[in-house]
Amino acid sequence: MLNPGSSSRAFEPAGLTDHSEHICLNSGSSPDTQTLTMSSPSLTLPISKGSTVRVSLIHAGRTTVPTAFLVQKQIPGHDLIDIPCYSFLIENEQLGKKVLYDLGIMKAWKEKQPPAIMERIKFAKAVMDITHDVADQLIAASVPLSSINSIIWSHHHMDHNGDPSLWPKSTSLVVGPGFKSNPHTYPGFPNNPDSVVCQDALEGRDLIELEFCDTLEIGGFKAVDFFGDGSFYLLHASGHTHDHICGLARTSENKFIFMGGDTAHHGGEFRPTRFLPLPEYITPSPFEAPNSRAICPGAFFEPIHPSFVTSSGNYRTTPFYELSPMMNDFLPDAQATVSKMQLFDASPDVFVVIAHDASLLDVLPFYPKGELTGWEKTEDKIVGRWRFLKDFRKAVEVLKAEGT
Repeated sequence: MLNPGSSSRAFEPAGLTDHSEHICLNSGSSPDTQTLTMSSPSLTLPISKGSTVRVSLIHAGRTTVPTAFLVQKQIPGHDLIDIPCYSFLIENEQLGKKVLYDLGIMKAWKEKQPPAIMERIKFAKAVMDITHDVADQLIAASVPLSSINSIIWSHHHMDHNGDPSLWPKSTSLVVGPGFKSNPHTYPGFPNNPDSVVCQDALEGRDLIELEFCDTLEIGGFKAVDFFGDGSFYLLHASGHTHDHICGLARTSENKFIFMGGDTAHHGGEFRPTRFLPLPEYITPSPFEAPNSRAICPGAFFEPIHPSFVTSSGNYRTTPFYELSPMMNDFLPDAQATVSKMQLFDASPDVFVVIAHDASLLDVLPFYPKGELTGWEKTEDKIVGRWRFLKDFRKAVEVLKAEGT
């Protein structure tokens, strides 16, 4: 994330003052959820080879940064972005293998992070909060660290790379293209004083840099079949950094979880789209609990949408936020990656979970109390889709108070 700079619903966001009666319609009837014609995206998902994986979501710390640091054209009142850091435990039971996609924040970040990272944390005015490493949580759940075959970094940033030194050397580290050839990532600190990666994460273990070729492509992404059985793919998703990769896990014969890493940091950066327009009515209301039957008119968000303010586009089919050049090393590539992810997001067969989606904190089950496998049997994808809009509560309330 930092560029230049209990129950299964245990991780609840900070409470909001309850003004919901002013900004939602309490109704038990089914809303007209879509009146715009939804375009059909062209997305061909890989055919099953008979293997699947189990996927669990681990809460691996959180940070808070000013919204203006992450996106362009900040919506008034949305001053801070809450950034939980997710790690994914992926288990291929047929092969007896386990891997982790990302590790979140390391608990010892104050003591171990390179000076370049500490400077960036200060520059970003980031507030860090981490109590347990992913390793701690696995051990508490009686999962031996030696049973983790590989750690996969979506990219090298400190809110994703955690502390691999806690794992035995038998656990390999998988990184994206260009990791070893970039002086900011390899070798690590302190061997390389300019590195933003700790050398002890790399030493003594297999460091596998992925190579993508043209023989396998999924949704416009070059892909690698990680286990070789069609159950888990890694996707070359450049733009945010030189080494950024996404994950695509097959959780049933034709259902997938797309692990978006830092393709976006907020739902408003990739929703709505012409494939997934903002509904006329949203249920449950993003301002209410996930199990609420309250309905919120999509029109509440029209006057706060930058496209409405500037008359530059259709607020129903244009994302609320644009990617920031401050947050993406190669902005055109990052924008192309978002466009590709939007195709997955619009598919009923894919659940997109980006690494920092705070809007899902009160929707998804967290490890070890639950897992994401079987998501299609729940309403989690539908319920979570528009919950990011709750971050715009202040802007909506101000306009309603003004009678807009």
